[in-house]
Amino acid sequence: MVLSAATVSLVSVAVTVLMVAAMLYLVWGALGSDIHTPSPGNEDQPELDDDDADSDEASGELAEGNTA
Repeated sequence: MVLSAATVSLVSVAVTVLMVAAMLYLVWGALGSDIHTPSPGNEDQPELDDDDADSDEASGELAEGNTA
């Protein structure tokens, strides 16, 4: 079965237009939902402890005498 170049190009353009329409539909649907909005509370945010920022525990992964 041999298809002409015009048929192949027409089908490829139609499929590309459908894919772009599907992606725009998905983005439009995602913008309307509340899944991408920030939460109003602070329950999910971990508290950062700045007192331990100067400790040497970050370099504790290396054995004695080894350097990075």
